Amino acid sequence: MNHHGAKALAHWKAHLPAQLAQIADQEAFFTRLGETADTEIEQLAETLADLKPPADGYLDEVARLETARKMAETEVTRDLILVDPANQEKIAELLQMT
Repeated sequence: MNHHGAKALAHWKAHLPAQLAQIADQEAFFTRLGETADTEIEQLAETLADLKPPADGYLDEVARLETARKMAETEVTRDLILVDPANQEKIAELLQMT
C-alpha cells in the first residue's frame, strides 16, 4: 500500500468507520485506491502542465511542472483520499471498488 492508500485508510478509520467495516479486504482496497490516486495524479498533472506553455529557463520549467503536480495531487486527494463523510454518493462509488 502506497502513501495515498495509507492516508485514505487513516481517514476512513477516523471519519468513516461504519463504511470501513463493510470492506472485507481492506489491504487490497486501499492498495488499489492508492494506485488509482497515483495514476490520476500523473494524468491530471500532465493535462495541467500542457495548459501552460513550456517555460524559458530550467528553474521556471521545474516550477511549472511542480505546480501542475501539486494542483493535481490536491484535487485527487480531495476527491479520492480524504473523502467528505457527507458525500454518500462518492463513498458508495468507492465502495464499488471492493
